[in-house]
Amino acid sequence: MSSLHPSVATRTARMQPRPARRYLPFVPGPTACASGEHVQPPHRRRAAHLKATHGASRAMGHSRILTIIGLMVGFVAPGVAVAGSPSPSLHGDMLPRSAVMHPAPSAKASDWQADIRQHAQRLIDAGFFPGMSLAVTRGDQVVYVGSFGIADVDSGRRVDDHTRFYIASTTKALTATAVVLRASRGALQLDAPVTRYLRNLEFKAPLQADAITLRDLLSMTDGIDDCLPVVFRTAFTGVFTQPGLMALMKQCGPAKTGRAFDYRNLPYHLLGMVLAPAAANGWKAVVRADVLVPLGMDETSARLSTLDPGQIAMPHEATGDGFMRIRLGKVDANLHAAGGYFTTARDLARFVAVHAADGMLDGQRIFPAGVLASTQARHADQDHDFGPYHRFGWGFGWDLGTFEGHTLVHRFGSFAGYRSHVSFMPDTRIGVVVLVNGMAEPFAADDLADYIYDRLNGTPSVADTRYARAFKQSGQRKARYAEHLRKQQAIQRARQQQPLAHPLAAYAGRYANPQLGTMAWRVTDDHLDVSIGAAQSRASIYAAAKNQMRVELTGSGEVVTFRFPSATGPADSLKYSGYRFERQ
Repeated sequence: MSSLHPSVATRTARMQPRPARRYLPFVPGPTACASGEHVQPPHRRRAAHLKATHGASRAMGHSRILTIIGLMVGFVAPGVAVAGSPSPSLHGDMLPRSAVMHPAPSAKASDWQADIRQHAQRLIDAGFFPGMSLAVTRGDQVVYVGSFGIADVDSGRRVDDHTRFYIASTTKALTATAVVLRASRGALQLDAPVTRYLRNLEFKAPLQADAITLRDLLSMTDGIDDCLPVVFRTAFTGVFTQPGLMALMKQCGPAKTGRAFDYRNLPYHLLGMVLAPAAANGWKAVVRADVLVPLGMDETSARLSTLDPGQIAMPHEATGDGFMRIRLGKVDANLHAAGGYFTTARDLARFVAVHAADGMLDGQRIFPAGVLASTQARHADQDHDFGPYHRFGWGFGWDLGTFEGHTLVHRFGSFAGYRSHVSFMPDTRIGVVVLVNGMAEPFAADDLADYIYDRLNGTPSVADTRYARAFKQSGQRKARYAEHLRKQQAIQRARQQQPLAHPLAAYAGRYANPQLGTMAWRVTDDHLDVSIGAAQSRASIYAAAKNQMRVELTGSGEVVTFRFPSATGPADSLKYSGYRFERQ
């Protein structure tokens, strides 16, 4: 028996959209960059910072966007709870869906496309992003694709319509789609305990694995804690096996928030394992067969090794007066079910269009009616702002929010050097994809999407007026962040002049922790480099007197403290993210 009902009941009384709030005032927040403040280790920084900025991804210290958001925007802390007892069907509370797309403005199609091109190029020219690709959907069709700027500042290679961007946590929408499609065929039962598919799964008492269902994982109401070692290995180091992850999860206990909605990566790691219990990263073949191939998403891959480097938008970070290339922190092994795809705007727009049209694409039915709509139901509650959007709920792989009186189904993603905006409006069936490979201000991508919605839903003059205001505000935030960067760079240059108490060779070596893995430190010219699996970073001095180094193994700043048992010998251990590593 399928766990899907054959029809979807649309219920809207509980989810009337409230007016969207614009950006909150600038409030400097906790930052993991080289600042004069203490750089918190990830396990503490996540609790304070990622909770407040909840949205793009909550993997450990996953991106410089978190630093930028903390510097530019203050958020209302989320107050979230489960949306009541789940229905025995998959659907929950459905979003209002119009059977007929709202008519477009009377302007010629070329007019709105020209306007979008103009505004997108303006963002590139003003230095908001090095490169960008975007797409627009209407109904079940992709109606516009455009590419702008530079894919790699070192080579000067430009972005084109076939350039792949990393989409980070936007991946969750694809993983959830694969799960519900399998459920619609009866291959999975959403109300079955996860132990039906992962028979040896155990958690730390009193948490019982057999009390957690696939529905709980999809809705992130599973009640499991962050389980940092599992996330660190799957999202960053790439050093893991399926049995090894199962062993680590025996140390994961109940979340402090209980069964309330709690956005993070772990539930979708588990769903990836459910899709392919026998092999690590086997979920990739399942999602490809069930989602990518039917949609013709030929330029989407969770295997970086299959892509020509000349096809990839390389990651960049803002410097205060431009952008510089940074190391691409992804390999096949750490592309995971909660954040694992490189894709093009055109491909991702096909995914958006089929969701907006409830399984239809280019006039053809690709997926059964009601299946994709069920992912857009409100399965858990949220109540907080993310930039210009008010988030009121969570579906399966999608955030549910409001913008200018419309419900906005969306899933953003971020990682060092990347940001993705993916969204659509169920009532108008218009969707927008914006992919960038670096940012000097994180919400400019959202502002562009907002302009597109205003332009296609309203009148050009209203859209232009609103966007002019948003562009000015983004420019002000960009200027503030650039000034902040210059100050932090000066602070870090001063720190590098601090004399270390020991020679660099005394810090170098291999250090191991049974949960996180083995960390290798080596001397390179006048500094230390560190790696743990695929995660690598140059180390800089943070506090010489305390033998503290600053690293960016997870895309943002973290402090490592070395322990020296004597004044003359090498370090015998180090502490990273609250975990002790012993010298080998």
